[in-house]
Amino acid sequence: MTTLLETEIREAHAALRRALEEALEATLRHRRAKEALEAAIARGILAGEVAGRNAEEREAKARALYPELFGALLSAEEELTRAKFRLEMARSRVQEAEALAGLVR
Repeated sequence: MTTLLETEIREAHAALRRALEEALEATLRHRRAKEALEAAIARGILAGEVAGRNAEEREAKARALYPELFGALLSAEEELTRAKFRLEMARSRVQEAEALAGLVR
């Protein structure tokens, strides 16, 4: 017979697995968004569209040319931050459930 505490631990581990999967997906989306932006900037530099005397001027030009790519990267970064937070919360829940199980034994 499964006890309530065992069920809690199983659920906590299942939530942790889901959070790990979400963090992986968020990391991959972030990486793809970053690569898309970097590729666009590289093409812009080669085409002479992204030019400037220093890095700040080139970034300003790139931001003006590719606002949707910068926005996508920002969204991906925010999503990744939220996924990492959910992952830490899930880890904390597992630790709490396992600590409670240790007290009961």
